[in-house]
Amino acid sequence: MLTSVLPWLLSLAAASSDYVVQGQLTGVAPGTKIYLTQYKDRWLTLDSATVDAAGHCELRGQLPAPILASLKIQGQKVLYQMPLHPGDNLTFTLAPEPKKEFLRFTAQGSVGVEQWQQFQRNIYPQMFGTAQLPAKNRGLRELRALVRHTSDDFLAAYLTKNYLSRQASQQPFVDSMTTVLARRQPNMAETQTLAARTATASLSEKGGDVAPDFTLPTVAGQPFTLSSLRGKYVLVDFWASWCGPCRAENPRLRRLYQQYQGKGLEIVSVSVDADGAKWRKAVSQDQLPWTQVSDLKGWDSPVAQLYGVLAVPTSILISPTGQVLAHNLRGEDLEKRLAKLLP
Repeated sequence: MLTSVLPWLLSLAAASSDYVVQGQLTGVAPGTKIYLTQYKDRWLTLDSATVDAAGHCELRGQLPAPILASLKIQGQKVLYQMPLHPGDNLTFTLAPEPKKEFLRFTAQGSVGVEQWQQFQRNIYPQMFGTAQLPAKNRGLRELRALVRHTSDDFLAAYLTKNYLSRQASQQPFVDSMTTVLARRQPNMAETQTLAARTATASLSEKGGDVAPDFTLPTVAGQPFTLSSLRGKYVLVDFWASWCGPCRAENPRLRRLYQQYQGKGLEIVSVSVDADGAKWRKAVSQDQLPWTQVSDLKGWDSPVAQLYGVLAVPTSILISPTGQVLAHNLRGEDLEKRLAKLLP
């Protein structure tokens, strides 16, 4: 009896993870390929379909866990995103948008899809264009409300990790939300990343711990290892070419480096850029003479995660013996600390 029931249970489990995504496209030629993709260190194609003469396509597959999926149309660079859960049955439409190069995208079939579109249309435009937003920003306020409302869903973990955790003003909320997510969605990859970063950031802020060692490529492509600077005070500065506050701080860092390098200070800038050309251009434009490193993995950088970096700029001051002395010293606070350490 058991042997006859087992295949039925296995087929039922597989069916529960099946998804179907059906699309109706206007202004897209029959025969055009549509790709359903996911970014996971690199772009992965989950399924593909061909638009038929009626403008219809259908994509199918199985998922072990929810993801943010992206639709890509052959010959176009624009990606159309939507949350996709195991068992979802979604529909979408793509139609020409007047006076715009991209198509108007609408999806339906799940609460998660509707909430994602609410974020994209109503919340994200209020946040776009500035790396670090003031705490009272309306978009951040509405995003916090959406995350609270969706705390049992993948979307809450995704939005907290990829948007709120990168805002310095939102760290108290992120810490609180991480606790909630760890209770409600403990197996979600986004939740686990948040929990690890929060724990590491907490340790770094206490000071006294040995700074984790790492090796990353420089602008010239040569490997650099942090521990090679033992015997000197080291400021590890996490930044990015697109981060306005980071770039604004660089002239001060350049002046402090010139003043204290001869006395035993080194700076190591770790970029969370994903675009190598933009990173190298920013280094050249800002005339940064100290060590510049990056693995060009953006926020997925293992080193950024190792140091619990939740937003940029983030800095860690390290002693000649490798201990963490301070976290996020900037401006006059950094100047005073260096003057005391290196008179």
